[in-house]
Amino acid sequence: MTRMLLTAALTCLTAAPLWAGEHGKTRSDYILHCSGCHTLTGEGTVNGGIPAFPDSIQHIAGLENGRTYMVHVPGVISNDMSDAEIAAVLNYILDQWGEGEGHFSADEVTARRAQEIGDVVVYRRRVVEELRADGVELAEYPWP
Repeated sequence: MTRMLLTAALTCLTAAPLWAGEHGKTRSDYILHCSGCHTLTGEGTVNGGIPAFPDSIQHIAGLENGRTYMVHVPGVISNDMSDAEIAAVLNYILDQWGEGEGHFSADEVTARRAQEIGDVVVYRRRVVEELRADGVELAEYPWP
């Protein structure tokens, strides 16, 4: 199992520049930091409780709490990218799978990263409930 995961990770790392295409470094950053959960196609995983970007990202980015959540997901908050690079990746996601609206700035990412949100799973559930109240359904986290 470990060997298979290592092989998959090395394949992604070595192939990332080939898949980058017109978006260059930003797409490579997406591949390295986001595609492990959200996949290369932005489809997420039902079993992992990761919503498909095409059905959710514009709704999430349309909420203040949703925007803060996006900046605090594990692949974003725990990486070594600059706030400008994070903004570029979030905007890439919005352009690819959202409506291309509500772009993040580096300053917004800086401000939202500085906000203390506590447990990210609890915070996500709050965002999901806010969206549910507006008639939008997202995949549930399977974790307690």
